[in-house]
Amino acid sequence: MKQYDVIVIGGGHAGVEAATAAARRGAKTLLMTQRVDDLGALSCNPSIGGPGKSQMVAEMDAFGGVMPRAADRAGIHWRTLNATHGAATQALRAQIDRNLYHRAIVDILSEYKNLDTVFETVVDIDKTATIINDKYQGRAIVFTTGTFLNGMVTCGDEKIPSGRLMDSGQYQENDAKTSNFLQEMGFKILRLKTGTPARLKRDSINWDVCEVQPGDMPHDWFSDGDENNKYESVCFITYTNENTHNVIRENIKNAPMYNGDIVGTGPRYCPSIEDKVMRFPEHTSHHVFLEPEGADSDIIYPNGLSTSFGKDEQEKWLRTIPGLENVEIVRYGYAIEYDAIDARALNDKLQSKDWPHLFFAGQINGTSGYEEAAAQGLVAGANAAAYACGLPYLEIDRTNSMIGVLIDDITTIGVDEPYRMFTSRAEYRLHLRADNAIKRLGKIGVELGLIGQGAYEKKLAAKADIFTKNDAFYAGYIARNEREIAAYKRDAELKIPVDFVYAGLPGLTNELVEKLTATRPENIADLSRIPGMTPAGIMVVLRKIKA
Repeated sequence: MKQYDVIVIGGGHAGVEAATAAARRGAKTLLMTQRVDDLGALSCNPSIGGPGKSQMVAEMDAFGGVMPRAADRAGIHWRTLNATHGAATQALRAQIDRNLYHRAIVDILSEYKNLDTVFETVVDIDKTATIINDKYQGRAIVFTTGTFLNGMVTCGDEKIPSGRLMDSGQYQENDAKTSNFLQEMGFKILRLKTGTPARLKRDSINWDVCEVQPGDMPHDWFSDGDENNKYESVCFITYTNENTHNVIRENIKNAPMYNGDIVGTGPRYCPSIEDKVMRFPEHTSHHVFLEPEGADSDIIYPNGLSTSFGKDEQEKWLRTIPGLENVEIVRYGYAIEYDAIDARALNDKLQSKDWPHLFFAGQINGTSGYEEAAAQGLVAGANAAAYACGLPYLEIDRTNSMIGVLIDDITTIGVDEPYRMFTSRAEYRLHLRADNAIKRLGKIGVELGLIGQGAYEKKLAAKADIFTKNDAFYAGYIARNEREIAAYKRDAELKIPVDFVYAGLPGLTNELVEKLTATRPENIADLSRIPGMTPAGIMVVLRKIKA
Protein backbone atom coordinates (compact mmCIF):
# COMPACT_ATOMS: atom_id res chain seq x y z
CA MET A 1 0.00 0.00 0.00
CA LYS A 2 1.40 3.40 -1.00
CA GLN A 3 1.68 5.87 1.86
CA TYR A 4 1.09 9.63 1.46
CA ASP A 5 0.87 12.58 3.79
CA VAL A 6 -2.00 14.10 1.80
CA ILE A 7 -4.41 12.57 -0.73
CA VAL A 8 -6.51 14.96 -2.81
CA ILE A 9 -9.63 13.54 -4.47
CA GLY A 10 -10.58 15.54 -7.58
CA GLY A 11 -8.43 17.33 -10.17
CA GLY A 12 -10.39 20.49 -10.90
CA HIS A 13 -9.39 23.96 -9.73
CA ALA A 14 -9.77 23.17 -6.01
CA GLY A 15 -7.93 19.87 -6.36
CA VAL A 16 -4.99 21.30 -8.29
CA GLU A 17 -4.49 24.12 -5.77
CA ALA A 18 -4.89 21.75 -2.82
CA ALA A 19 -2.36 19.26 -4.16
CA THR A 20 0.24 21.86 -5.11
CA ALA A 21 -0.16 23.82 -1.84
CA ALA A 22 0.38 20.63 0.16
CA ALA A 23 3.39 19.75 -1.97
CA ARG A 24 4.91 23.23 -1.57
CA ARG A 25 4.80 22.68 2.17
CA GLY A 26 6.81 19.49 1.78
CA ALA A 27 4.00 16.94 2.13
CA LYS A 28 4.19 13.80 0.02
CA THR A 29 1.00 14.26 -1.96
CA LEU A 30 -1.25 12.21 -4.23
CA LEU A 31 -3.73 13.84 -6.60
CA MET A 32 -6.49 11.48 -7.75
CA THR A 33 -8.78 12.33 -10.65
CA GLN A 34 -10.69 10.36 -13.27
CA ARG A 35 -9.08 11.61 -16.47
CA VAL A 36 -6.17 13.78 -17.56
CA ASP A 37 -8.73 16.17 -19.10
CA ASP A 38 -10.05 16.94 -15.61
CA LEU A 39 -6.88 18.84 -14.70
CA GLY A 40 -7.80 22.51 -14.66
CA ALA A 41 -10.94 21.92 -16.74
CA LEU A 42 -12.87 25.13 -17.44
CA SER A 43 -16.24 23.38 -17.54
CA CYS A 44 -18.35 26.49 -17.96
CA ASN A 45 -17.23 29.91 -19.21
CA PRO A 46 -13.47 29.93 -19.83
CA SER A 47 -12.78 33.16 -17.96
CA ILE A 48 -11.02 34.10 -14.74
CA GLY A 49 -11.35 37.17 -12.54
CA GLY A 50 -13.98 39.83 -12.08
CA PRO A 51 -15.28 41.71 -8.99
CA GLY A 52 -14.32 39.93 -5.78
CA LYS A 53 -12.78 37.10 -7.77
CA SER A 54 -9.69 38.91 -9.05
CA GLN A 55 -8.85 39.88 -5.47
CA MET A 56 -8.84 36.19 -4.53
CA VAL A 57 -6.65 35.35 -7.55
CA ALA A 58 -4.18 38.01 -6.37
CA GLU A 59 -4.25 36.50 -2.87
CA MET A 60 -3.56 33.04 -4.32
CA ASP A 61 -0.59 34.55 -6.16
CA ALA A 62 0.73 35.85 -2.83
CA PHE A 63 0.64 32.24 -1.60
CA GLY A 64 2.37 30.86 -4.69
CA GLY A 65 -0.88 29.57 -6.23
CA VAL A 66 -1.23 27.89 -9.62
CA MET A 67 -4.29 29.67 -11.08
CA PRO A 68 -2.67 33.12 -11.53
CA ARG A 69 0.32 31.65 -13.40
CA ALA A 70 -1.82 29.45 -15.65
CA ALA A 71 -4.19 32.33 -16.41
CA ASP A 72 -1.27 34.55 -17.49
CA ARG A 73 -0.17 31.87 -19.94
CA ALA A 74 -3.65 31.22 -21.34
CA GLY A 75 -5.39 34.63 -21.34
CA ILE A 76 -6.64 35.83 -24.75
CA HIS A 77 -8.76 38.90 -23.87
CA TRP A 78 -8.07 41.14 -20.87
CA ARG A 79 -10.10 43.94 -19.32
CA THR A 80 -9.91 45.89 -16.07
CA LEU A 81 -13.52 46.28 -14.96
CA ASN A 82 -14.58 49.49 -13.17
CA ALA A 83 -11.37 51.10 -14.46
CA THR A 84 -12.71 54.63 -13.87
CA HIS A 85 -13.58 53.85 -10.23
CA GLY A 86 -11.36 53.53 -7.18
CA ALA A 87 -8.81 50.75 -6.86
CA ALA A 88 -10.94 48.89 -4.31
CA THR A 89 -13.64 48.22 -6.93
CA GLN A 90 -11.39 47.59 -9.92
CA ALA A 91 -11.19 43.99 -11.07
CA LEU A 92 -9.09 42.28 -13.72
CA ARG A 93 -10.96 39.78 -15.90
CA ALA A 94 -9.49 37.59 -18.63
CA GLN A 95 -11.07 35.38 -21.24
CA ILE A 96 -9.06 32.16 -21.23
CA ASP A 97 -8.12 29.71 -23.96
CA ARG A 98 -9.52 26.45 -22.60
CA ASN A 99 -6.83 24.21 -24.11
CA LEU A 100 -3.90 26.50 -23.26
CA TYR A 101 -5.06 26.66 -19.65
CA HIS A 102 -5.26 22.88 -19.35
CA ARG A 103 -1.76 22.55 -20.84
CA ALA A 104 -0.42 25.19 -18.43
CA ILE A 105 -1.86 23.29 -15.45
CA VAL A 106 -0.33 20.01 -16.63
CA ASP A 107 3.06 21.71 -17.09
CA ILE A 108 2.96 23.36 -13.67
CA LEU A 109 2.00 20.09 -11.95
CA SER A 110 5.05 18.44 -13.49
CA GLU A 111 7.29 20.87 -11.60
CA TYR A 112 6.40 19.25 -8.25
CA LYS A 113 8.66 16.28 -7.49
CA ASN A 114 6.81 15.21 -4.32
CA LEU A 115 3.41 15.19 -6.05
CA ASP A 116 2.04 12.07 -7.77
CA THR A 117 -0.99 12.20 -10.04
CA VAL A 118 -3.08 9.11 -10.83
CA PHE A 119 -6.03 8.95 -13.21
CA GLU A 120 -8.27 6.63 -11.30
CA THR A 121 -11.85 6.64 -10.03
CA VAL A 122 -12.40 6.47 -6.28
CA VAL A 123 -14.38 3.27 -5.88
CA ASP A 124 -13.80 2.60 -2.20
CA ILE A 125 -13.02 4.57 0.96
CA ASP A 126 -12.47 2.65 4.19
CA LYS A 127 -14.48 3.45 7.31
CA THR A 128 -11.71 5.54 8.81
CA ALA A 129 -11.51 7.57 5.58
CA THR A 130 -7.76 7.13 5.33
CA ILE A 131 -7.47 4.30 2.75
CA ILE A 132 -8.59 4.86 -0.83
CA ASN A 133 -9.25 1.98 -3.25
CA ASP A 134 -7.42 -0.43 -0.93
CA LYS A 135 -4.02 0.78 -2.16
CA TYR A 136 -3.43 4.41 -1.14
CA GLN A 137 -3.28 5.55 2.47
CA GLY A 138 -3.10 9.19 3.54
CA ARG A 139 -2.72 10.95 6.86
CA ALA A 140 -5.03 13.67 5.56
CA ILE A 141 -7.67 13.50 2.80
CA VAL A 142 -8.96 16.50 0.84
CA PHE A 143 -12.29 16.17 -0.98
CA THR A 144 -12.56 18.44 -4.04
CA THR A 145 -15.20 16.58 -6.05
CA GLY A 146 -16.92 19.55 -7.70
CA THR A 147 -20.36 18.85 -9.19
CA PHE A 148 -19.77 15.10 -9.48
CA LEU A 149 -21.42 13.92 -6.24
CA ASN A 150 -24.74 12.43 -7.40
CA GLY A 151 -24.57 14.81 -10.38
CA MET A 152 -27.53 14.88 -12.75
CA VAL A 153 -27.44 16.77 -16.06
CA THR A 154 -30.82 18.02 -17.31
CA CYS A 155 -31.63 19.31 -20.79
CA GLY A 156 -35.40 19.52 -21.12
CA ASP A 157 -36.80 15.99 -20.73
CA GLU A 158 -33.34 14.44 -21.05
CA LYS A 159 -31.56 13.46 -17.85
CA ILE A 160 -28.01 12.10 -17.76
CA PRO A 161 -26.25 10.98 -14.57
CA SER A 162 -23.00 12.95 -14.77
CA GLY A 163 -21.13 15.92 -13.40
CA ARG A 164 -20.51 17.37 -16.87
CA LEU A 165 -22.33 16.74 -20.14
CA MET A 166 -19.12 15.86 -21.97
CA ASP A 167 -18.59 12.97 -19.55
CA SER A 168 -20.32 9.67 -20.23
CA GLY A 169 -21.62 9.17 -16.72
CA GLN A 170 -19.71 5.90 -16.31
CA TYR A 171 -18.27 7.15 -13.01
CA GLN A 172 -21.56 8.26 -11.54
CA GLU A 173 -22.27 5.14 -9.50
CA ASN A 174 -18.99 5.61 -7.65
CA ASP A 175 -19.59 9.33 -7.17
CA ALA A 176 -22.94 8.46 -5.58
CA LYS A 177 -21.10 6.06 -3.26
CA THR A 178 -18.84 8.89 -2.10
CA SER A 179 -21.86 11.09 -1.40
CA ASN A 180 -23.52 8.31 0.60
CA PHE A 181 -20.26 7.66 2.45
CA LEU A 182 -20.05 11.29 3.57
CA GLN A 183 -23.65 11.19 4.72
CA GLU A 184 -22.88 8.07 6.77
CA MET A 185 -19.94 9.98 8.31
CA GLY A 186 -22.47 12.49 9.63
CA PHE A 187 -22.22 15.30 7.06
CA LYS A 188 -25.46 17.05 6.16
CA ILE A 189 -25.98 16.89 2.39
CA LEU A 190 -27.39 19.82 0.38
CA ARG A 191 -28.82 19.61 -3.14
CA LEU A 192 -27.67 22.49 -5.36
CA LYS A 193 -27.86 23.41 -9.04
CA THR A 194 -25.81 25.25 -11.59
CA GLY A 195 -26.10 25.62 -15.34
CA THR A 196 -24.38 26.46 -18.59
CA PRO A 197 -25.49 27.89 -21.97
CA ALA A 198 -25.33 26.35 -25.42
CA ARG A 199 -22.06 26.56 -27.34
CA LEU A 200 -22.33 28.26 -30.73
CA LYS A 201 -20.45 27.88 -34.00
CA ARG A 202 -18.43 31.04 -34.66
CA ASP A 203 -19.02 31.17 -38.44
CA SER A 204 -22.82 30.97 -38.04
CA ILE A 205 -23.02 34.30 -36.14
CA ASN A 206 -23.69 37.62 -37.89
CA TRP A 207 -21.00 39.70 -36.19
CA ASP A 208 -21.93 42.88 -38.07
CA VAL A 209 -24.97 43.51 -35.85
CA CYS A 210 -23.07 42.89 -32.59
CA GLU A 211 -21.15 45.42 -30.49
CA VAL A 212 -17.39 45.05 -30.36
CA GLN A 213 -15.85 44.70 -26.90
CA PRO A 214 -12.09 45.16 -27.34
CA GLY A 215 -9.64 44.16 -24.66
CA ASP A 216 -7.16 46.41 -22.86
CA MET A 217 -3.80 46.90 -24.56
CA PRO A 218 -1.53 46.96 -22.70
CA HIS A 219 -3.18 45.08 -19.87
CA ASP A 220 -2.49 43.97 -16.30
CA TRP A 221 -1.57 40.38 -15.38
CA PHE A 222 -2.71 38.12 -12.55
CA SER A 223 0.82 37.09 -11.63
CA ASP A 224 4.22 38.03 -13.05
CA GLY A 225 3.02 38.00 -16.67
CA ASP A 226 4.05 35.84 -19.60
CA GLU A 227 6.11 37.38 -22.40
CA ASN A 228 5.19 34.49 -24.71
CA ASN A 229 1.48 35.28 -24.49
CA LYS A 230 0.75 37.53 -27.49
CA TYR A 231 -2.93 36.64 -27.95
CA GLU A 232 -5.40 39.46 -28.68
CA SER A 233 -8.93 38.17 -29.17
CA VAL A 234 -12.08 40.29 -29.41
CA CYS A 235 -15.38 39.71 -27.61
CA PHE A 236 -18.80 40.97 -28.68
CA ILE A 237 -22.12 41.94 -27.09
CA THR A 238 -25.69 41.41 -28.26
CA TYR A 239 -29.03 41.53 -26.42
CA THR A 240 -32.17 39.52 -25.87
CA ASN A 241 -35.45 41.26 -26.74
CA GLU A 242 -39.21 40.96 -26.24
CA ASN A 243 -39.43 38.27 -28.91
CA THR A 244 -36.89 36.24 -26.98
CA HIS A 245 -38.78 36.73 -23.74
CA ASN A 246 -42.15 35.87 -25.30
CA VAL A 247 -40.82 32.57 -26.64
CA ILE A 248 -39.45 31.74 -23.19
CA ARG A 249 -42.73 32.65 -21.46
CA GLU A 250 -44.76 30.61 -23.94
CA ASN A 251 -42.62 27.54 -23.29
CA ILE A 252 -41.90 28.02 -19.59
CA LYS A 253 -43.96 24.94 -18.71
CA ASN A 254 -41.27 22.90 -20.46
CA ALA A 255 -38.43 24.39 -18.39
CA PRO A 256 -37.30 21.84 -15.75
CA MET A 257 -36.69 24.67 -13.28
CA TYR A 258 -40.38 25.57 -13.49
CA ASN A 259 -42.15 22.23 -13.97
CA GLY A 260 -40.65 20.58 -10.89
CA ASP A 261 -38.08 18.33 -12.58
CA ILE A 262 -35.22 20.21 -10.89
CA VAL A 263 -35.34 20.60 -7.11
CA GLY A 264 -31.80 21.84 -6.42
CA THR A 265 -31.26 25.51 -5.53
CA GLY A 266 -29.52 27.58 -8.20
CA PRO A 267 -27.21 30.61 -7.87
CA ARG A 268 -29.19 33.81 -7.36
CA TYR A 269 -26.41 35.98 -8.79
CA CYS A 270 -25.88 33.95 -11.96
CA PRO A 271 -29.45 33.03 -12.96
CA SER A 272 -30.58 31.11 -16.03
CA ILE A 273 -32.18 33.06 -18.88
CA GLU A 274 -35.58 31.63 -17.93
CA ASP A 275 -35.06 32.93 -14.37
CA LYS A 276 -34.12 36.38 -15.67
CA VAL A 277 -37.22 36.59 -17.84
CA MET A 278 -39.65 35.32 -15.21
CA ARG A 279 -38.17 37.11 -12.19
CA PHE A 280 -37.54 40.48 -13.86
CA PRO A 281 -40.49 41.08 -16.22
CA GLU A 282 -39.76 44.82 -16.21
CA HIS A 283 -36.54 44.24 -18.20
CA THR A 284 -37.12 44.26 -21.93
CA SER A 285 -33.61 43.00 -22.75
CA HIS A 286 -30.58 41.32 -21.20
CA HIS A 287 -26.91 41.42 -22.18
CA VAL A 288 -25.43 38.48 -24.05
CA PHE A 289 -21.61 38.42 -24.12
CA LEU A 290 -20.28 36.42 -27.07
CA GLU A 291 -16.91 35.14 -25.87
CA PRO A 292 -14.48 32.79 -27.69
CA GLU A 293 -13.45 29.54 -26.00
CA GLY A 294 -9.95 29.88 -27.40
CA ALA A 295 -7.70 32.00 -29.61
CA ASP A 296 -8.22 29.66 -32.58
CA SER A 297 -11.46 28.02 -31.44
CA ASP A 298 -14.55 28.00 -33.65
CA ILE A 299 -16.76 27.77 -30.53
CA ILE A 300 -18.41 30.80 -28.93
CA TYR A 301 -19.70 30.91 -25.35
CA PRO A 302 -22.87 33.10 -25.05
CA ASN A 303 -22.36 34.37 -21.51
CA GLY A 304 -25.71 35.20 -19.91
CA LEU A 305 -27.81 32.47 -21.49
CA SER A 306 -27.45 29.46 -19.17
CA THR A 307 -30.55 27.29 -19.40
CA SER A 308 -32.24 23.98 -18.62
CA PHE A 309 -34.65 24.17 -21.61
CA GLY A 310 -34.78 21.31 -24.08
CA LYS A 311 -33.06 21.46 -27.45
CA ASP A 312 -36.08 22.61 -29.48
CA GLU A 313 -36.88 25.49 -27.12
CA GLN A 314 -33.23 26.59 -27.02
CA GLU A 315 -33.13 26.84 -30.80
CA LYS A 316 -36.37 28.86 -30.87
CA TRP A 317 -35.35 31.63 -28.50
CA LEU A 318 -31.66 31.73 -29.45
CA ARG A 319 -32.61 32.61 -33.04
CA THR A 320 -34.63 35.64 -31.89
CA ILE A 321 -31.42 37.34 -30.69
CA PRO A 322 -29.70 39.79 -33.09
CA GLY A 323 -26.73 38.12 -34.73
CA LEU A 324 -27.94 34.62 -33.85
CA GLU A 325 -30.78 34.36 -36.38
CA ASN A 326 -29.02 31.51 -38.23
CA VAL A 327 -26.85 30.23 -35.42
CA GLU A 328 -25.64 26.65 -35.35
CA ILE A 329 -25.51 25.00 -31.94
CA VAL A 330 -22.40 22.95 -31.25
CA ARG A 331 -23.61 21.77 -27.84
CA TYR A 332 -26.88 22.55 -26.08
CA GLY A 333 -27.07 24.20 -22.68
CA TYR A 334 -28.01 22.22 -19.58
CA ALA A 335 -28.44 22.36 -15.82
CA ILE A 336 -26.63 20.19 -13.27
CA GLU A 337 -27.95 19.15 -9.87
CA TYR A 338 -25.35 17.85 -7.42
CA ASP A 339 -24.72 17.10 -3.77
CA ALA A 340 -22.70 19.35 -1.46
CA ILE A 341 -22.01 19.25 2.26
CA ASP A 342 -23.14 21.84 4.78
CA ALA A 343 -19.80 23.63 5.27
CA ARG A 344 -20.77 24.61 8.81
CA ALA A 345 -19.38 21.19 9.70
CA LEU A 346 -15.91 22.64 8.94
CA ASN A 347 -13.68 25.04 10.84
CA ASP A 348 -11.89 28.05 9.38
CA LYS A 349 -9.11 25.78 8.10
CA LEU A 350 -11.67 23.88 5.97
CA GLN A 351 -11.11 20.93 8.27
CA SER A 352 -13.92 18.73 9.55
CA LYS A 353 -14.78 19.46 13.17
CA ASP A 354 -15.59 15.80 13.81
CA TRP A 355 -13.01 14.13 11.55
CA PRO A 356 -9.88 16.31 11.75
CA HIS A 357 -8.02 14.39 9.03
CA LEU A 358 -10.70 15.31 6.47
CA PHE A 359 -10.62 18.60 4.53
CA PHE A 360 -13.03 19.94 1.90
CA ALA A 361 -12.74 22.56 -0.84
CA GLY A 362 -14.69 23.85 -3.82
CA GLN A 363 -18.25 23.22 -4.94
CA ILE A 364 -18.60 20.36 -2.45
CA ASN A 365 -18.71 23.19 0.13
CA GLY A 366 -21.61 24.91 -1.62
CA THR A 367 -19.70 27.53 -3.58
CA SER A 368 -19.81 28.48 -7.26
CA GLY A 369 -16.96 29.58 -9.50
CA TYR A 370 -13.42 28.59 -10.46
CA GLU A 371 -11.80 31.24 -8.27
CA GLU A 372 -13.84 30.36 -5.18
CA ALA A 373 -12.93 26.69 -5.65
CA ALA A 374 -9.23 27.30 -6.23
CA ALA A 375 -8.95 29.65 -3.25
CA GLN A 376 -10.48 27.07 -0.92
CA GLY A 377 -8.28 24.38 -2.43
CA LEU A 378 -5.13 26.30 -1.58
CA VAL A 379 -6.23 26.76 2.04
CA ALA A 380 -7.43 23.16 2.45
CA GLY A 381 -4.25 21.73 0.90
CA ALA A 382 -1.94 23.91 2.98
CA ASN A 383 -3.78 22.92 6.15
CA ALA A 384 -4.01 19.23 5.25
CA ALA A 385 -0.21 19.30 4.99
CA ALA A 386 -0.07 21.05 8.36
CA TYR A 387 -2.21 18.34 9.96
CA ALA A 388 -0.31 15.47 8.33
CA CYS A 389 3.20 16.81 8.91
CA GLY A 390 2.86 18.68 12.20
CA LEU A 391 3.31 22.13 10.62
CA PRO A 392 1.75 25.50 11.51
CA TYR A 393 -1.70 26.01 10.00
CA LEU A 394 -2.53 28.65 7.42
CA GLU A 395 -4.85 30.89 9.43
CA ILE A 396 -6.55 33.72 7.58
CA ASP A 397 -9.75 35.57 8.36
CA ARG A 398 -12.11 38.20 6.96
CA THR A 399 -9.90 41.04 8.19
CA ASN A 400 -6.90 40.19 6.02
CA SER A 401 -8.24 38.50 2.87
CA MET A 402 -11.19 38.00 0.56
CA ILE A 403 -10.47 34.27 0.82
CA GLY A 404 -10.95 34.63 4.57
CA VAL A 405 -14.33 36.30 3.98
CA LEU A 406 -15.44 33.42 1.77
CA ILE A 407 -14.37 30.74 4.23
CA ASP A 408 -15.83 32.58 7.21
CA ASP A 409 -19.18 33.02 5.44
CA ILE A 410 -19.63 29.40 4.35
CA THR A 411 -18.40 27.84 7.60
CA THR A 412 -20.26 30.21 9.92
CA ILE A 413 -23.44 31.26 8.14
CA GLY A 414 -23.69 28.38 5.67
CA VAL A 415 -25.36 28.53 2.26
CA ASP A 416 -28.84 28.02 0.87
CA GLU A 417 -27.65 28.60 -2.72
CA PRO A 418 -24.28 28.30 -4.49
CA TYR A 419 -22.06 30.98 -2.90
CA ARG A 420 -20.36 33.51 -5.16
CA MET A 421 -17.82 36.09 -3.98
CA PHE A 422 -18.49 39.82 -4.34
CA THR A 423 -16.51 42.73 -2.94
CA SER A 424 -19.69 43.84 -1.14
CA ARG A 425 -19.43 40.77 1.11
CA ALA A 426 -16.25 42.16 2.72
CA GLU A 427 -16.55 44.79 5.45
CA TYR A 428 -12.91 45.83 4.96
CA ARG A 429 -12.89 45.84 1.14
CA LEU A 430 -11.01 49.14 0.89
CA HIS A 431 -8.11 47.34 2.52
CA LEU A 432 -8.60 43.99 0.72
CA ARG A 433 -7.56 45.11 -2.75
CA ALA A 434 -5.88 43.12 -5.49
CA ASP A 435 -2.93 45.53 -5.70
CA ASN A 436 -1.86 45.05 -2.06
CA ALA A 437 -2.43 41.29 -1.74
CA ILE A 438 1.29 40.52 -1.70
CA LYS A 439 1.83 43.14 1.01
CA ARG A 440 -1.01 41.71 3.13
CA LEU A 441 -0.27 38.01 2.77
CA GLY A 442 3.19 37.47 1.27
CA LYS A 443 5.05 37.21 4.58
CA ILE A 444 2.59 34.60 5.81
CA GLY A 445 3.17 32.65 2.60
CA VAL A 446 6.96 32.78 3.07
CA GLU A 447 6.74 31.68 6.71
CA LEU A 448 4.63 28.64 5.78
CA GLY A 449 6.70 27.65 2.75
CA LEU A 450 3.97 28.43 0.24
CA ILE A 451 6.07 30.99 -1.64
CA GLY A 452 9.83 31.52 -1.76
CA GLN A 453 11.50 34.58 -0.29
CA GLY A 454 12.84 35.63 -3.69
CA ALA A 455 9.45 35.37 -5.40
CA TYR A 456 7.84 37.33 -2.55
CA GLU A 457 10.38 40.16 -2.78
CA LYS A 458 10.05 40.34 -6.57
CA LYS A 459 6.25 40.60 -6.40
CA LEU A 460 6.42 43.12 -3.55
CA ALA A 461 8.82 45.36 -5.48
CA ALA A 462 6.68 45.18 -8.64
CA LYS A 463 3.55 46.35 -6.77
CA ALA A 464 5.12 48.74 -4.22
CA ASP A 465 4.44 51.99 -6.07
CA ILE A 466 0.86 51.00 -6.86
CA PHE A 467 -0.31 50.04 -3.39
CA THR A 468 1.62 52.94 -1.73
CA LYS A 469 -0.30 55.44 -3.92
CA ASN A 470 -3.64 53.68 -3.27
CA ASP A 471 -3.00 53.36 0.48
CA ALA A 472 -2.45 57.12 0.62
CA PHE A 473 -5.70 57.73 -1.29
CA TYR A 474 -7.70 55.55 1.12
CA ALA A 475 -5.73 56.54 4.24
CA GLY A 476 -8.67 57.82 6.29
CA TYR A 477 -10.86 54.84 5.49
CA ILE A 478 -8.04 52.38 6.13
CA ALA A 479 -7.36 53.92 9.54
CA ARG A 480 -11.02 53.41 10.44
CA ASN A 481 -10.84 49.85 9.10
CA GLU A 482 -7.83 49.16 11.30
CA ARG A 483 -9.73 50.28 14.40
CA GLU A 484 -12.67 48.06 13.43
CA ILE A 485 -10.31 45.15 12.75
CA ALA A 486 -8.71 45.54 16.18
CA ALA A 487 -12.15 45.36 17.82
CA TYR A 488 -13.05 42.33 15.68
CA LYS A 489 -9.88 40.51 16.71
CA ARG A 490 -10.56 41.14 20.39
CA ASP A 491 -13.85 39.28 19.94
CA ALA A 492 -12.29 36.64 17.72
CA GLU A 493 -9.70 35.80 20.36
CA LEU A 494 -12.39 34.90 22.91
CA LYS A 495 -12.84 31.22 22.16
CA ILE A 496 -16.03 29.24 22.77
CA PRO A 497 -15.35 25.78 24.26
CA VAL A 498 -16.04 22.97 21.78
CA ASP A 499 -18.39 21.28 24.29
CA PHE A 500 -20.29 24.49 25.10
CA VAL A 501 -24.00 23.79 25.76
CA TYR A 502 -26.45 26.40 24.44
CA ALA A 503 -29.62 24.61 25.48
CA GLY A 504 -31.24 26.17 28.53
CA LEU A 505 -29.55 29.57 28.26
CA PRO A 506 -32.07 32.39 28.86
CA GLY A 507 -32.71 34.63 25.85
CA LEU A 508 -31.88 32.04 23.21
CA THR A 509 -34.81 30.77 21.16
CA ASN A 510 -35.10 27.07 20.34
CA GLU A 511 -34.28 27.94 16.71
CA LEU A 512 -31.08 29.72 17.74
CA VAL A 513 -30.06 26.88 20.04
CA GLU A 514 -30.51 24.48 17.14
CA LYS A 515 -28.44 26.68 14.79
CA LEU A 516 -25.66 27.21 17.32
CA THR A 517 -25.48 23.53 18.24
CA ALA A 518 -25.23 22.57 14.57
CA THR A 519 -22.75 25.31 13.62
CA ARG A 520 -20.61 25.29 16.79
CA PRO A 521 -19.03 28.74 16.29
CA GLU A 522 -15.44 28.80 17.46
CA ASN A 523 -15.41 32.35 18.86
CA ILE A 524 -17.61 35.32 19.66
CA ALA A 525 -16.97 36.93 16.28
CA ASP A 526 -18.33 33.83 14.51
CA LEU A 527 -21.24 33.68 16.96
CA SER A 528 -22.26 37.26 16.17
CA ARG A 529 -22.75 36.43 12.47
CA ILE A 530 -25.19 33.59 13.00
CA PRO A 531 -28.50 34.71 11.41
CA GLY A 532 -30.93 35.73 14.16
CA MET A 533 -28.27 36.24 16.83
CA THR A 534 -29.03 39.30 18.97
CA PRO A 535 -26.72 41.47 21.13
CA ALA A 536 -28.60 40.20 24.17
CA GLY A 537 -27.96 36.62 23.13
CA ILE A 538 -24.26 37.34 22.66
CA MET A 539 -24.07 38.76 26.21
CA VAL A 540 -25.75 35.63 27.59
CA VAL A 541 -23.10 33.45 25.96
CA LEU A 542 -20.28 35.78 27.08
CA ARG A 543 -21.44 35.66 30.70
CA LYS A 544 -21.67 31.87 30.60
CA ILE A 545 -18.12 31.54 29.16
CA LYS A 546 -16.66 33.91 31.76
CA ALA A 547 -18.57 32.40 34.67
